[in-house]
Amino acid sequence: MCGTALAATLAAGTAPARAQSSTQNLRLEIQNLQERLNQLEAQQAENTRAQQAAAAQAAEANRAAQAAKQASMTAGSFPGSFRVPGTNTSVRLYGFIRATGTYDLNGRNRTPYQNSNAVPLTTGPAERQGGDTQFSARYSRLGFETRTDSDWGPIRSVVEMDFGGVQSTGSLTTQNSWIPRLRQAFVEAGPLLAGQTTTLFGDTLAWDMIDFGTMVGLGGPRQAQIRYTATLSPGVTWAFALENPYSDYTYNGGAVLPDSDTTPALAVNRLPDFTTSARVKGNWGDVALQGVLRRIDFTNDGAAVASQRFSDETLGYGVAVNGVLNVLQRDRIMARAAYGDGVGRYIDNFGSGAVSNVGLAGVLHPELDTVKASSIMVGYQHFWSDSVRSSVGAGFAHFNYPSYARSFSPATQNIQNTNLVQGLANIIWTPVPALDLGLEYNYGTRDLLSASTEGATHGLGQRITALVRYTF
Repeated sequence: MCGTALAATLAAGTAPARAQSSTQNLRLEIQNLQERLNQLEAQQAENTRAQQAAAAQAAEANRAAQAAKQASMTAGSFPGSFRVPGTNTSVRLYGFIRATGTYDLNGRNRTPYQNSNAVPLTTGPAERQGGDTQFSARYSRLGFETRTDSDWGPIRSVVEMDFGGVQSTGSLTTQNSWIPRLRQAFVEAGPLLAGQTTTLFGDTLAWDMIDFGTMVGLGGPRQAQIRYTATLSPGVTWAFALENPYSDYTYNGGAVLPDSDTTPALAVNRLPDFTTSARVKGNWGDVALQGVLRRIDFTNDGAAVASQRFSDETLGYGVAVNGVLNVLQRDRIMARAAYGDGVGRYIDNFGSGAVSNVGLAGVLHPELDTVKASSIMVGYQHFWSDSVRSSVGAGFAHFNYPSYARSFSPATQNIQNTNLVQGLANIIWTPVPALDLGLEYNYGTRDLLSASTEGATHGLGQRITALVRYTF
């Protein structure tokens, strides 16, 4: 019995221990189940977030695809252009708003730009009247460029204008109503170009000048032409063109142009001007060798009296070389030299390519004689920083006349320059892309063949120009 009682007592003591152990095990199982449930809920939440993110990404990708599709339908074939809906033509609008303020330090000069061939004479009314101030937005520019896909490849066209047209002073008294002027209008297909653009005998230097005139020794007219350009090798081209002729001469009574119905002889155009240019371009810069051949004609064959009829013609030619050399990181050295006979209008828009003795005493058989011209220009452009740059340059031109030109009237001597000198220096700041703020000093002189009105033989102009220009 004692053994039995002892066993019962021991059994009664271990029962609570077993019950406690079972409770703990149950609690652990419940805890494990809760943790598992939490993990499942967290995983489900993560899956839901991933699904939502994937859906958002898919929606964004779809929107991007639709935008890209829309953009591909409207984006043009060249930078900055858009495609005209329903066509294979791309169009780009470009130009700039250009506002300037000028002050002349010497004689009064109301021209919107300072060309050395027309600065005020040092002995004359303009000099005595003193300097002048002008503000203008006249030479703001607007242009359209198009490119159209065709079986011949891209066909390119350009139409460009500003407001520098011939102006009557009366329209300026109230609203400054400047007249639009055609600068360029041409179409280009492969090697062929037809329309109005800068002559092949013009400079290719991209001179960074604030004054809207031309630098002595640079320039070249924009005129209608038919041009062919051959690519000889990468970076090497040769071009030639037939360009609009414009016979011009000076006689005792002044300058005569084809569009001025002037006696004693009309300036007439018989043959187009022929121009050519060979150009080499590379990372080092570029150089161009150019030539021009032209004919100048005048006639009085329309006279009713046969004995008063006469006509004459003379040939003119010119050669030029200009180039740009890239130095340092962004700086440029620029230069151009030109020589010609009868090509004044191609060199700094000098004017008459010929003179005539028509109308002078004792002349029975009037004739035309060309004016020889030579010029040189050098310049340097320096970048002080990414946003600040400066240009300095100087140019010189000389013209030789037949001896009888000294007998022309004093009024005509005013346009017979023998020497032209020009120098300039500027600084341009671009605080934000496309916006230029600049200041420039422009110095120019001219010497006359003989004394003009009031005995003047020399002209001097000094102009300071401030610029605000926004390009788009």
